[in-house]
Amino acid sequence: MISVEITRDTDGNIDSFLVKNHGDSYVCGAVSMLVINTVNSIETFTKQGFDCDYELDGAYVSFALKEPRDENAAILLKAMHLGLTGVREEYPDEINMKEM
Repeated sequence: MISVEITRDTDGNIDSFLVKNHGDSYVCGAVSMLVINTVNSIETFTKQGFDCDYELDGAYVSFALKEPRDENAAILLKAMHLGLTGVREEYPDEINMKEM
């Protein structure tokens, strides 16, 4: 089962996320696409600093924003959350999402 942990700041914006473990190949592919595209988009289209650690074989991505926060990065993270929520609704036995 894929595990997604999302941390929010005091304003409710996504501050960091952790995605780990494998699931069904289709679901895993969808989650990977959403997460990798979000990280690449933040790096390419914003000035947002962040820390990112990953292991492709171990199915692990850890991502955390640095200060100052970029509004465009917040929008991209909201879009990722929307996509992950949609995948979870379709495949509830494949994804466990926690928000902190």
